[in-house]
Amino acid sequence: MQKTPNSLYILIFTRFFLSSLLAGLLIFLDLGEKLTKHQTFLYIWVFVVLALTVLYLLVVRYKHFTTKTFKYFVYGQLIIDVLLVESLIILTGGIESWFSFLHILLTIGASMVLGRRAGYIIATFSAILYGLIIDLQFYGVIPVKYSPSYGATDFLYNIFVNITGLYLTAFLMGYLVARLEKTSESLLKKDIDLRELSRFHSEVIENIPSGLFTTDPSGRVILFNSAAEMITGVNREEASFKLINEIFPFLSIPLKQGRHQGEIIKGEEKRYIGMNISLYKNFEGKTEGYIGTFQDVTTIIKMEEEIKRKEKLAAIGELSASIAHELRNPLASIKSSFEMLKEDSLPDETRQRLMEIAIKEMDRLNSIVTDFLLYSNPKPPTVRTFNLSRLVHEVTEMVYNIKHSGAELIKEINEDIIIAADEQKIRQLIWNLLLNALDAIDKVDNGNILVRLYQRDDFCKILIKDNGCGINAEELDKIFYPFYSTKQKGTGLGLAIAYRIVEEHNGKIEVFSEKGKGTEFVISLPKGNINGFNEST
Repeated sequence: MQKTPNSLYILIFTRFFLSSLLAGLLIFLDLGEKLTKHQTFLYIWVFVVLALTVLYLLVVRYKHFTTKTFKYFVYGQLIIDVLLVESLIILTGGIESWFSFLHILLTIGASMVLGRRAGYIIATFSAILYGLIIDLQFYGVIPVKYSPSYGATDFLYNIFVNITGLYLTAFLMGYLVARLEKTSESLLKKDIDLRELSRFHSEVIENIPSGLFTTDPSGRVILFNSAAEMITGVNREEASFKLINEIFPFLSIPLKQGRHQGEIIKGEEKRYIGMNISLYKNFEGKTEGYIGTFQDVTTIIKMEEEIKRKEKLAAIGELSASIAHELRNPLASIKSSFEMLKEDSLPDETRQRLMEIAIKEMDRLNSIVTDFLLYSNPKPPTVRTFNLSRLVHEVTEMVYNIKHSGAELIKEINEDIIIAADEQKIRQLIWNLLLNALDAIDKVDNGNILVRLYQRDDFCKILIKDNGCGINAEELDKIFYPFYSTKQKGTGLGLAIAYRIVEEHNGKIEVFSEKGKGTEFVISLPKGNINGFNEST
């Protein structure tokens, strides 16, 4: 079915307006005067036009047009209009008529409703009829009087001017209509593209598996997609214009960009939500609100908790096995020693040696238990301000003197470096690392140990480097594990304790090593709050 264009209604109502205007002028000018024969025809003409207008409106209102019948209907109107205009021109003086301009209006109307071609057709039809009427008037075939001052030249000039005006109007209207059609097509295409884009965006938003919402700058919900409804159990009508923290209690107003995680209650079940919030900006870069994307990470959180629980159990099992292994060796030595001591036939020298072995293994057991208790049940750091330079000097000299192996000790210690930390734990840290370094150079000729202390911004750096046996690359990731040791008689707790001490002080420990080329430990410790320090502290 052909939809009736607005231009046809404009054409019909323009016809109605002009005929009504003409009727009004006739009534106003002829008030109280007797009607002449021509004036009566004019009233009839107006009546016919008004009747046709009403008829056209009824047809448009109740008739369903196809493209073909619509075109015929409009052409029929325009042809009747041309005939009515020509009759009006005859009634009002022919060449002297003021109503020849109506040809131009008809040409414009034809171009607007049916396009450029119809404009030229109506212009041609009007030009032929008008020229014929003027010629017939000139030759007296049509009994319409005109002024004697009009000659043949005036008639020709009138016909030429009117026909030229009609074709110029048809040309200009055709050009404007063509441009309008192109503009309309372009706008229609853009409108279709925009609708398709809008539909595509809506479909994308509704079909993404993640929850999505947008808010205004105050945090009130504007958009809430299907996934958001499913995850939260809140429908979009209920969510609209609510403050977002009413739906997600773990958020605060005003909203902050970045990653957020929290809990919501869906029904009677607790759900864990992972969310990312970013600014929502328009094309001009102006902030219009916030965009939030989120997922239900309940399953992932529960899986992580289960994995952590299993890792913890595995770590406990591994730790238990390591403890059992470390305890079994000295216990086996002690048992063997006492079993041999039960025999009375042993020489005194052997008995003495067995007693020494048993005592030594007991000391080893005590050391293992002490270190394990220190590792497994650490006390919070007791922070106080002290002179780290002096502490490193003391510990270095003490360890070197206790376990002197002929190695060269090189100290590069900046004086008067002050730090706020647990002095005893820092002492233990340096002690353990120095013992490791001395053990590493036991079987190395010309062994040396470098101890360096210096400052970098708000951190103190302690470097302990040896040129000992080094550590294999595949073992570097394991050296801080409890009970993991590359030494035959090591408990594997020294470096684990050192690592924990550094962690407790929010510091960092790095190790660089290569088999056969030595090892380097670098400890970074924050200086902390050292205000009010004095030498007597």
